[in-house]
Amino acid sequence: MGNVIKVETLQFFEDRLGKEEGRKVAEALERAYEEMEKKAESLAIQKKLELKDELTKELATKEDIARLEGLIQSEVVRLEGMIKSEVSRLEGLIKSEGARIDGKIMSLEEKINRLEEKVESEIQRLEDKINSEIKRLEEMIKSETSILEEKIETETQKIAKDIIRLEKKTTIMFGMLFFVVIFLNQNALELIIKIIQLVR
Repeated sequence: MGNVIKVETLQFFEDRLGKEEGRKVAEALERAYEEMEKKAESLAIQKKLELKDELTKELATKEDIARLEGLIQSEVVRLEGMIKSEVSRLEGLIKSEGARIDGKIMSLEEKINRLEEKVESEIQRLEDKINSEIKRLEEMIKSETSILEEKIETETQKIAKDIIRLEKKTTIMFGMLFFVVIFLNQNALELIIKIIQLVR
């Protein structure tokens, strides 16, 4: 790297644009400066040759040649000054743009942080709501289960009582039917007596 791009300027480019991009920008500026310098030198040489040719044709004096060389040298100095001024202007623009980009990045980071906080808060609120609803449903299920168990127990007891009552009624009805058949039917009575005798 030549002496056109200062070390701190190169460092600034690398900090703002990354090492690779910063170096590329610095190299591009250096090449532009060198190209302009070459063009200025080429122009100076061309002017010298033109002047020399003209002076030779007109038999110019050494003083005239020296004066023209001075003019050419001052033009070269002016062009170099313009190049340096343009380089400085570009460096200023890059610094300004870098500061603007940094500001935008900071603003975006703040927005992202706010969004992350909002999302986390919303997730927490939803989790709390879901947990609360789950607890409410669990309590409701427990309550309904308890009520159903009590109802089942009550109905079971009622059914058991009804079965016992029906068994008693059936026994009584069967006994009554048996006695009615026996007392109303003389042949049935004689048959039962014979069966009892056979069994003995």
